[in-house]
Amino acid sequence: MLPDIVLQTDFGLTTGFVASMYGVIRMVDQSLDVFDLNHEIRPFDMRQGSFLLRDTIPYWKGGTVFVSVVDPGVGTARRGCVAKLNNGSFVVTPDNGSLTAILDWVVAVREIDESVNRLKGSDKANSFHGRDVFAYTAARLASGIINFEGVGPEYPVNEIVTFETTHGTVAPGRAEGEIAGCTKHFGGVGTNIDVDEFEKTGIVYGDMTHVTIVKNGETLFDRDVLYHKSFGFVPEGEPILYNGSTTPTIALSLNKRSFAEKFLPHIFDTGENFGDYKITIVKK
Repeated sequence: MLPDIVLQTDFGLTTGFVASMYGVIRMVDQSLDVFDLNHEIRPFDMRQGSFLLRDTIPYWKGGTVFVSVVDPGVGTARRGCVAKLNNGSFVVTPDNGSLTAILDWVVAVREIDESVNRLKGSDKANSFHGRDVFAYTAARLASGIINFEGVGPEYPVNEIVTFETTHGTVAPGRAEGEIAGCTKHFGGVGTNIDVDEFEKTGIVYGDMTHVTIVKNGETLFDRDVLYHKSFGFVPEGEPILYNGSTTPTIALSLNKRSFAEKFLPHIFDTGENFGDYKITIVKK
């Protein structure tokens, strides 16, 4: 049985871009199964794509081939690569920070040799490597046409491009950090405050906290919030502080409403930096 291919991009689904990637993969090998992780990543946001990989990869069988294309530098000198993970899976992606959140899982990385692993006839198209290089290489790898060594030359893992990551801080009865991500569909926000660290505050399920979110000196949220297991412990429309369902970090949502839409209306705008949104949690 051939490994699955799982795609994520910032392409959206209002064009034929994703379908073109599917088509290239199936042209290489009609028997390959292709699945979608997410195609609604905030445009150009490698951070969001990187953390989504970390959230998702553990729930797929080792050997799966992931394709992650958030590539504002497409056509430039940035490397296209395939990273091999410690569970035997692979990530095919531009090396532009997309591997940051899973760097501790990477055991080897190879630069894609486009003289071999590029869709024939695509040489004059320089702005759709998602189709012409990454989907094509992933299909060749998953189908067994090439092995990992056939991707191209290996380079040191410590040369992988990364972005800066931060972690929240805790003290008795208090935690401080920043927003690390936001789900557009439900509007909940994740933070960079690790759950294991948060427990050191002494705040436990059922405690009332006071939460503030400040961006560049402007207070966007300033309310009492219950910390509990999940959304249903507060009335509809009320805020809830809880442990995130994917990465083990503290999260903040409204029950059956969008927290982002109500309190952070510009957070999904291109160019917004999640890290500019500072969050403080204090036990009442």
